Amino acid sequence: MSEFAMISTKWLEPLLKKLIPLEKKRALGIRDQETEELAKIGDVFGSPLTLVKYYIEPYCQHRHPVDPDQDRQPTPTAVGSPVFSTIDTFLKGDLPPCNDNGRRMFVLSDAGIGKTSLLMMIKLTHLMGFWPQGPNCLLLRLGEDTLERIGNHSDKANTILLLDALDKDPLAWGNIEKRLISILAATDDYHRVIISCRARFFLAGESFGQPGKTQDIHTCPTISLVPFDNRQVSHYLAGHFPDHWRRFLRRENPMRRRARKLGSGLIKATI
Repeated sequence: MSEFAMISTKWLEPLLKKLIPLEKKRALGIRDQETEELAKIGDVFGSPLTLVKYYIEPYCQHRHPVDPDQDRQPTPTAVGSPVFSTIDTFLKGDLPPCNDNGRRMFVLSDAGIGKTSLLMMIKLTHLMGFWPQGPNCLLLRLGEDTLERIGNHSDKANTILLLDALDKDPLAWGNIEKRLISILAATDDYHRVIISCRARFFLAGESFGQPGKTQDIHTCPTISLVPFDNRQVSHYLAGHFPDHWRRFLRRENPMRRRARKLGSGLIKATI
């Protein structure tokens, strides 16, 4: 398994080619296991087809920019790396954990940077058959029934569990550390667990002080997604706003121009 990528940018085009006919089947009301699961993902997290069609892989780092301590040494999680390679290493177990808590990872970022999209991409590569035979994958939005669903799932030891949006979990509001302890205890038997959370909400926990690690009773690797750079913004806009104007009228698409200016402003605001 160690030589096989469980998530890679190489899968984006083949993944899109697999999703298109399934979306057509779903639109025609044809139901099977794959279309039903795609429908469930779409209802909770958004359109899988749209996500894959325009997806740009973000980069990640071992600490979040709001972390006040910039001088500490990085932990084994990757620093300034494409997030797929970091996640792939984690899922395959190449990250050397000090203990069982190394099987749980937190993915942090500010709002809108791509946490949910990343978890969806992991799930979709599994659902569409890009993983080797064996591992299962369960994607859940954190909420009041999450612990029950986690407990009822069979074959935990062979399942990669993806838990999205801790910051939107009502049971974590004002009580994040207690909620986290409950979640981590409930996921002890899973092969790997990835939990996403908005960074400022997560860092509000008083005991989460070490970059690249989550302290308290449990110690888990932590990565942070970083905003797109100019190249990534240009790539994203090229997908959403193809510049047919320039081809035929030798003028830039005005919607693309406005979107690029907005994106540049957002990048400057995060620097």
